[in-house]
Amino acid sequence: MVWLVCALLAVGTIGFTLFVRERDIPAAPVENPELKHLERRRQVLYDNLKDLQFEYHQGKLSDEDYQSLKAGFLGDLAGVMDAVERLEQASGVPQKEDVAAGRGKPKQRGGTPADAGRCPSCQAVNAPGQRFCGQCGKPLPF
Repeated sequence: MVWLVCALLAVGTIGFTLFVRERDIPAAPVENPELKHLERRRQVLYDNLKDLQFEYHQGKLSDEDYQSLKAGFLGDLAGVMDAVERLEQASGVPQKEDVAAGRGKPKQRGGTPADAGRCPSCQAVNAPGQRFCGQCGKPLPF
């Protein structure tokens, strides 16, 4: 009796696997190659920052070199993150934090117009709509 049940389950599993209809398979999402490139670039910059910090803590870099390299990487990272945001907004793709919060539209910046785009860390003025400071790379408040 146990053998019969096992055989029926095996036949059912194989049959289900072999007879899946094409219309039941979800379509693969269309990927934007430019967005994929920017995401790879962002990951490389994060890895570079992590390696830079490791090298600094090992004593292989002077404080001046560390600060200048870090500022360069953070500036590049802010530019990449801004480009990713612009591409996502242009394509109409909801951003990750908006999807997680249950909203389909990107968040709008609040506050006074004079404070819009001003970094709370370094007080640098950034273009409206940027999510990261172009000077220090830290997230800008919404």
